[in-house]
Amino acid sequence: MKRILLTLSLLIFSLAILADTTGEAGFQMLKVPTGATTSAQGGVGAFTANDAFGFMSNPTAGMLPKKRVISFSHNYWLIDYQMNSGAYYYSQGKKAFGFGYRYLDYGKLESRDDVGNITGEFHPMDMVLTTNFGYRITPDMYLAANLNALYEKIDAASAVGLAFDIGYTYLTPIKDLTVAAAVKNIGKTGDMDKEDIDLPIAAEISLIKALQLKSVKFANELKIMKYSDNDELQMVLGTNIHITEILKLRLGYKLNYDAEDFSAGIGIKLKKIDVDYAYVPFNSEIDDVHVIGLTYKF
Repeated sequence: MKRILLTLSLLIFSLAILADTTGEAGFQMLKVPTGATTSAQGGVGAFTANDAFGFMSNPTAGMLPKKRVISFSHNYWLIDYQMNSGAYYYSQGKKAFGFGYRYLDYGKLESRDDVGNITGEFHPMDMVLTTNFGYRITPDMYLAANLNALYEKIDAASAVGLAFDIGYTYLTPIKDLTVAAAVKNIGKTGDMDKEDIDLPIAAEISLIKALQLKSVKFANELKIMKYSDNDELQMVLGTNIHITEILKLRLGYKLNYDAEDFSAGIGIKLKKIDVDYAYVPFNSEIDDVHVIGLTYKF
C-alpha cells in the first residue's frame, strides 16, 4: 500500500507542475504514439510490447522481461505527413539502456504573404533523439529516465531544446497487476522567430493487468493522462490479445480526444522477426493513419 501511495503521490506532484503556459505550443509530435504496437492500442501497451519503442511511452516500460531488440516503424500520419522512428533497447532485468529517434515530415506546404498570395513552399519538420537508462531499485520497483534532444523547423524559423522523462513501475502483490506512472517532456527550448515555445508536459498513470481465458492471453492497460496544453484529463483503454504464439490482435479506445477514439492492429511473429500493423481512424476530414512496424530480436 505504501508503494501504491508513492505512485499516486508522484502523479499528484506531476499534475501540480502542469501550470498554465504562456508561449506557443510546439513539438506536438511528442504526443504521437511511437510504433505500431502502441498505436493500435491507442497509445498504451508499451509494457507488454515486444518492440524497442516501449521506453518512449514510459521510460520503465521495456525493462520486463529481459530482451535485446531493434525496431523501425513508419507512420502514414495525417494527410501527406509521415513519421519515421527507430529504436534499440537492451534490458538485463536489473539495468536497461535504449536509444532511438523520431522524425516527422510534414511534406511541402505553401508559403503566403500577409494578403494571402503564394510566395513559395517550405518544408517543416520535427526530430527527437532519445536516450534511456533504467534501473531496478527493488525486486518489484523500477525507475528510469529519458533524455530527449529536440529540433523543430517551420519555414525559415527553427528551435532546439532538451527535455527529460521520468518513469516509475511497481509490481503489486496482486497477481499480474502492475502500476506505472510517468512525467514527460519537462525541459526547455529556444525561441522560434522570437516566440517562446512551450513543451506539452505530460503526467500519466497506468494500470496493467494480464488475464487468460483458456489458451487466449489478454494484456490490458488503462492509462489516465494530463497535458499542460489541454484542460481535460484524457483516458485510453487498450488490449493486446495473444491468439497464438504467432498471431496477436490489438484494440484501443481513447476518451476525451477531439478526433480519435477507436484503433486496431495485428502482430505476426516470424521466428526472431515481428511484423506489426496499426489502423487509426479519425472522426473528421483528416485522413486515417496506417502504421507499419518491424522488430528484430537478438
